[in-house]
Amino acid sequence: SWKLILLCTCLFTLVSCEQDEDEAYGRLVRYHWAGDLGFTDPFGEAVESGLNFDDSGFGMDEQCYYDGYPYRSLPFRWMLHGSTLSLDYGNDFPPMEIRDLYVGVDELSGSLYVDGWYWDHISLYQY
Repeated sequence: SWKLILLCTCLFTLVSCEQDEDEAYGRLVRYHWAGDLGFTDPFGEAVESGLNFDDSGFGMDEQCYYDGYPYRSLPFRWMLHGSTLSLDYGNDFPPMEIRDLYVGVDELSGSLYVDGWYWDHISLYQY
């Protein structure tokens, strides 16, 4: 019977690999994150997002072209619920969610959904 308890304990440890919400939250607000969230300028040129999260549920997306030239700053509201990060840029942009979110020391990754539709698997990097 002690072998069964040991086996169950080992299986529980292997199955519960989901990141703790407090750990993800702490890393979100501690670092700044850069990567592609699908934004473009009016001419269709892709811009990179630079996300800065504050601990009150607001943030700023400092967007720039891939050559480093600044494009615009967009404020957003954010909420972390379990492994889903919701980003609300206001009425001019569709709601975004990063599902199956994992926030590592130098990488944030997950599945990006725009207006409820799957867009792509994304990775943002600490800067």
